[in-house]
Amino acid sequence: MWSNARELEFLEAYQRESILWNPKDARYKDKQLVHDAWLRISSDLDIPVEELKKKRDSLLATYRNHRRKVRLSLQSGAGAGSVYKPFWFAYDCMNSFLHDAVTSRKTLNTDTQVTKYLFPYMKPLI
Repeated sequence: MWSNARELEFLEAYQRESILWNPKDARYKDKQLVHDAWLRISSDLDIPVEELKKKRDSLLATYRNHRRKVRLSLQSGAGAGSVYKPFWFAYDCMNSFLHDAVTSRKTLNTDTQVTKYLFPYMKPLI
């Protein structure tokens, strides 16, 4: 069973292994190095890698949910007192290192761009 303290201990170990969560880390896509990082955490906490990955997925899902609520409350134009403040015990810990890593990037609508390139004189249907 995972206690809050044990989950925070896991998050601290996870944070130290930026190769697992930081796409800007040059080693992020090296599967062997990623596997080695999971083995180090597994060894430190004496928990199987599969269980650690499940716990990571669960924690990230909860973090993303709280983060979305914060973001939506900021976009609503609400006053400072109305901004959602997460009460979840692990939010601050996770946000301290994941804030920039999970920020969504703007995407290019290639469908529109390709249509404009191929049919520059065509009016949009909508």
